[in-house]
Amino acid sequence: MRITTLGELAVDGRPVRGERLAAVVRALVEARGRTVTPGALAETVWGGAPPEDAIGAVHALIGRARRLGLPVAAAPGGYRVPPEEIELDTVLAKAHLAAGTPQLARALFPDAPDLSDAATAALFAEVAAARRDEADLRLLAGRTPPHEPSAALLVRVLAAQGRDAEALEVVERLRATLADTYGADPSAAVAEAHLALLRGELSAAPAPTTEPARPKSTLPAAWRRSATPMLGRDADVAAVRAALAEAPLVTVVAVGGAGKTRLAAEVARGAAAGGTPVHVVELAGLRSASEVLPAVLAAADPATGTRGTAERLQEFAGLVVLDNCEHVLAGAADVVAELLAAAPDAAVLATSRAPLGLAGEVVHRLHTLADDAARQLLTARSRAGGAMLSDGAAAQALCHRLDNLPLALELAAARLRHMPIEDVLAGLDDRFGLLDDALRGLPERHASLWAMVDWSRELLGPEQQRLLERLAVIPAPFTAEAAECVSGLPRRGLAVHLAGLVEQSLLGLAEGGDGRARYRMLETVREYGEARLAASGERDAAMDGLVAWARQEAPRIHAELIGPGQIAAFARCAAEQDNLVAALRRCVGRDDAAAVDVAAPLLHLWTVRGLHFEVLPWSLALLHADDPHLRRSGRLVAQADPDRLAWICLLAGLNAFATDRYRLFALSRRMLRELIARRSDELSPRARALGEILPALTVLDLTRGMVSAERLVADPDPYAQGFGLFLRAAIRENRGDTASAAERAADAELAYRRFEQAGDHWAMGMAAQSIGSQGAPGAAEWLRRGAAHMELLGAAEDAGSIRILLDVQLAHAGDDDAAARLRAVVEAPVPDPPPHGMQVMDAAQAHLGLAQHAWMRGRPADAVEHAERANAIANKSPAPVPQARVVFGVAAGVLRLRAFGAAGASRAGQLLAETRDEAFAGHDVPALGSWALAAATLAAHLGEPAEAKELWALGERCGANLMQLFDNGVDARLESVLGGADERAERAAAWRERPVTEITDRIRELADKVLQTFRR
Repeated sequence: MRITTLGELAVDGRPVRGERLAAVVRALVEARGRTVTPGALAETVWGGAPPEDAIGAVHALIGRARRLGLPVAAAPGGYRVPPEEIELDTVLAKAHLAAGTPQLARALFPDAPDLSDAATAALFAEVAAARRDEADLRLLAGRTPPHEPSAALLVRVLAAQGRDAEALEVVERLRATLADTYGADPSAAVAEAHLALLRGELSAAPAPTTEPARPKSTLPAAWRRSATPMLGRDADVAAVRAALAEAPLVTVVAVGGAGKTRLAAEVARGAAAGGTPVHVVELAGLRSASEVLPAVLAAADPATGTRGTAERLQEFAGLVVLDNCEHVLAGAADVVAELLAAAPDAAVLATSRAPLGLAGEVVHRLHTLADDAARQLLTARSRAGGAMLSDGAAAQALCHRLDNLPLALELAAARLRHMPIEDVLAGLDDRFGLLDDALRGLPERHASLWAMVDWSRELLGPEQQRLLERLAVIPAPFTAEAAECVSGLPRRGLAVHLAGLVEQSLLGLAEGGDGRARYRMLETVREYGEARLAASGERDAAMDGLVAWARQEAPRIHAELIGPGQIAAFARCAAEQDNLVAALRRCVGRDDAAAVDVAAPLLHLWTVRGLHFEVLPWSLALLHADDPHLRRSGRLVAQADPDRLAWICLLAGLNAFATDRYRLFALSRRMLRELIARRSDELSPRARALGEILPALTVLDLTRGMVSAERLVADPDPYAQGFGLFLRAAIRENRGDTASAAERAADAELAYRRFEQAGDHWAMGMAAQSIGSQGAPGAAEWLRRGAAHMELLGAAEDAGSIRILLDVQLAHAGDDDAAARLRAVVEAPVPDPPPHGMQVMDAAQAHLGLAQHAWMRGRPADAVEHAERANAIANKSPAPVPQARVVFGVAAGVLRLRAFGAAGASRAGQLLAETRDEAFAGHDVPALGSWALAAATLAAHLGEPAEAKELWALGERCGANLMQLFDNGVDARLESVLGGADERAERAAAWRERPVTEITDRIRELADKVLQTFRR
């Protein structure tokens, strides 16, 4: 496992966020395998002001470090990181230096390393000295305080290149800095280098007269010294240098603006600094292939003389750089082949938007910058222009919108000198108008984004130009099948044209999340293509092609979303999501049948992944919620595929039910009922059977819901049976049936097996969560199983919620690691955008688990505080199930009574009063039962034993989840009031067969009496 300390602290590439977590990770890593005590870690993190529960806080940080992947092991007296399980970048850098590969050591540092740490600066100086790299030596000479050995070496490197004036400038600047800031003179090493420079002892020795004269380097002025540091390309520089050591021809290939010329200049400067002759031939100004050879020959010897071409080419040695070959590709390839045949001591580095296509050519694909490097480039260039970027998220968003393309980032940084970043982001809808001509002094082909892409387009044939424009309507990476539909070209000819666009770097190739190869177009190229397409009048035809592809692809995906191919189908749907949405946007309001075909797998994907607020607006549009005339016309039911429309109604109803969108729920039910009535014979048996699910969810009539559930249980389809069993268990619990918890769990477990038989991991996950939430033996394993099923389908939020429930149970059992994980949940910053669905209650659940854990550990005040925080979150969050607020409120009240006795009755009574109406208004009988148990506890502490006894019996009859309130025993006052087991059983038996309505009325009557006593 790689630990990065030379740049941003990271564990296997994952950044360590937060100063406290970073302090813990550094302390453990720097201990080199020694045990670090919790006290020492607390001192490292908080200094002399640790929090009240410092040990618990350290546990939470250790949990976060482990989730990052750091192998933290518990040891007697503390924690340690086994040194054999990690690889430190500092150790690796020293090993590379010892092995004579300093370029690999340099690749471990960021482009602009933080040299404020003396140890890091010393190691970086060793690497820079071994590489004799001018840019790095300048960084060291310019640090505070200056690294004088590096400054002395920089003087020698510059003088060896004949750049004595620059070397003297380094000495004078260093002398002034030392005198002004430190009142000191340069060190002996600098003074010695300065004296040698003045004596002329550092100049390169002339070549012996007996040796043939080697060609001198011909670096253009702009290549001799970089105007700005190159960021994010160290690995590319090292890769190109390594390739040139092995192959005679290396071509750097990338889209325009990616930094090909900049990379070539960096490699050329390094070669020249090492004494290798370098000849640079800039081809951008050439107009025909026939001009390439004269330009190359002139780079070595402008005088033609009487020698022939072959004789002149033989004189080349060292490195020949041909920059911008794409528009004279054939001519460049011919000349390079001739040059390499004539000059065995020469190597060629070419830059182009397409490979030269010669035997033995090594192609280095230069990709756009990584996220961190792109943000670093944007920030550095903006600051250089006087702008300050304080919003890291906005800066990252800007980088993404600009494809992390260096030229685009440079242009955006120029605009940021005069515009806030929010305005630049908003203006990217017309990126060409915003960014063109933002910088002066650029080559014509790079003077604007439009010119950059236009230069590449002009190199294409007419059919490839048309293809490029049509593909621009596809917003995300796409397959050849999608390209075929959009372009209208036959597959055989299309493959050749797609390969041509990839070769010209206008398309990239990448593997999608489903393992299939896809083509990717940069956003800048796509916007250019869209503009060209709109001008040509062919956009509608291209969009119709996208819809045609989506109508083929979406039904294929939908057919696999339940069954053995489910996981692969979800991955495929996620990979095509943006393209399918673009097609759906085109269909809605134009073609009902097409819209239903395309929407079915999307709504299924979003439902499973908890994206309710994606499903809701699309469902309203698909079902014509705002057009009653169109709904009454029956057009949708008549034209759409009946099975897919049934699924859309079902999914829309499920999401509406989960988010309390009653109008959409009613609309979905009505549409589904009409579909079954008018096209029953065309529906598959499964679709017809699942039409019973929405009636089963009708919360106002649980009896009707049970009828629907029983019909599903009797269906021969295992999938329908699974839903019937699952719903039957839920309805029995919610309406307070006398069926035991074991019977309900048996229904849910059988539902799990039926879902397993049908092949639906999402339904299996829901069933496993239902079983595990009951707290029965084996509950933890069921919750683990539920989370695993959700994770297989990418339902990360649901999986996270289930894992929190699991940790709550483990913390109840005394698991300190589970409590640490819960602590990490409650300490984590609120995400942006905030969570939705049941995820809004995750932090409340975590606080409740911590409350139980604190109670077990003998910290009643902490327990009450956590319970109160859980209640506060539940009350200010738009909980999709109001009864959740009841549970958290009564839990806080009960814990307060248990902790403080009669002294806690005032706040406990207030909490009960606040949750009373929701407890009785809902249709969740177990939640009402929990409220009744809390009322019984309050009655006991208020001296109302008769009411306490009866309320307790009524709460148990309602199926209250005792684990949430009384998992660790009942307090002494309540225990003394309730009496022995036989007495309790007798009271419970008296209510066992009574109807729920009578039980509810009795709870209301008794509780109101208790609350009246409390108010007095």
